Amino acid sequence: MKEIRFGTDGIRGIYGEELKEETAYALGAALAAKGTLLIGRDDRPSSPLLARALACGAYCSGGEVHAVGLTTTPALYYLLTRSECSHAVMVTASHNPPEYNGLKLFTKSGKPTERERREVECEMRSVRYLPCPAFSYRESGDLSPYVEYLKERIRPLEGLTVVIDCANGAGSAFKGLYRELGAREISIHAEGDGEKINACCGALHPKVCAREVLKRRADLGVSIDGDGDRIALVTRRGKILDGDYITYLMACRMQEKGNLRRNRVAMTVMTNSGVLKSLSERKIEVISTAVGDSAIAETMRAEGLNLGGEQSGHVILGDYLATGDGLLTGAVVMQSILEEGEIDATPPPIVYPQILLNVKIRDKSLAQCPEIRQFATKMKEEMGAGRILLRASGTEDLLRIMVEHPDHRTAESVAERLREEILRKG
Repeated sequence: MKEIRFGTDGIRGIYGEELKEETAYALGAALAAKGTLLIGRDDRPSSPLLARALACGAYCSGGEVHAVGLTTTPALYYLLTRSECSHAVMVTASHNPPEYNGLKLFTKSGKPTERERREVECEMRSVRYLPCPAFSYRESGDLSPYVEYLKERIRPLEGLTVVIDCANGAGSAFKGLYRELGAREISIHAEGDGEKINACCGALHPKVCAREVLKRRADLGVSIDGDGDRIALVTRRGKILDGDYITYLMACRMQEKGNLRRNRVAMTVMTNSGVLKSLSERKIEVISTAVGDSAIAETMRAEGLNLGGEQSGHVILGDYLATGDGLLTGAVVMQSILEEGEIDATPPPIVYPQILLNVKIRDKSLAQCPEIRQFATKMKEEMGAGRILLRASGTEDLLRIMVEHPDHRTAESVAERLREEILRKG
């Protein structure tokens, strides 16, 4: 079996190439001795196959399995916290295209630490893959504890109309959830068509939801990604709010109610400098983290915080759940609208022009190439104000470019010159 390492968000790759049933089997076997394993999945065509292989690995190593079937990643984590299971694995590639898949691991505390991930990797290497025997594998489909939890924590959302874009993904398992919470729900891309997961819909394409919000005269639009842990919001006027803005909004409203713990929030190095300035003006301190919700969650635990988020749409509301949850965040924002007024009632943050580009690369080590780093430093000196960030994607063979500058054209020009230099070197 090709050596697989956990990235920033689990194990991920194109199904049948970088990720096969053998890997899922090995992970199941490695977790078998730790206690009962909880398994959930999204609706990609390969997900049932990988989920069964995961269960088979645990079964063949003497472990026990409880499988719930189609669910979102955060809902699976909540079910783990309420169960006798020791670990959970979500079969999903999150926001990636349908040909990808992945394995997200959770402990009771949330996503595993670096040390815990390396321990599991070591155990996986010693597993000998055997063809799965005939064994009883059944998915319960029981998601009611998660639904009941939201009903307990969220006040009735009566009087609000919401458009929910489920990205043709796992969120389709909760079609009608907002209706159960009292809102008028209009769901799109919620038929569970995993062959089209994330394709021109969901959190990666919030303009689709924005058009529907304006057409239906809804109060809010909620766009989640394929496994439901990311969110983009749309206001009643069609304005799209990314994770930076949502985190800023929640920080301001929680501060006003005295609920923002330590008057601090965890956000990543990708956070727009204008948003940071706006939070600072409100006397809210930002603790900077590496990119990824795992880094945010670890910082929140270490600092004793109850709010964290990043631009890509992971927003962690620690008073509810220790991981990002798009459906939950949408419900909390709707509750906030009813209690504190429209989103526009909170003065918007400053947002500096920011250009984000993804460059396809063969080797992620290119991100640390001295010549490219020197070129980026030169570009930063030339443009003066602003920021440049280069980093390798944690889930795909991409080098991500971020250029921020008060002048949009300057940011665009520098980002394009960086892209050309990377392509020339790569």
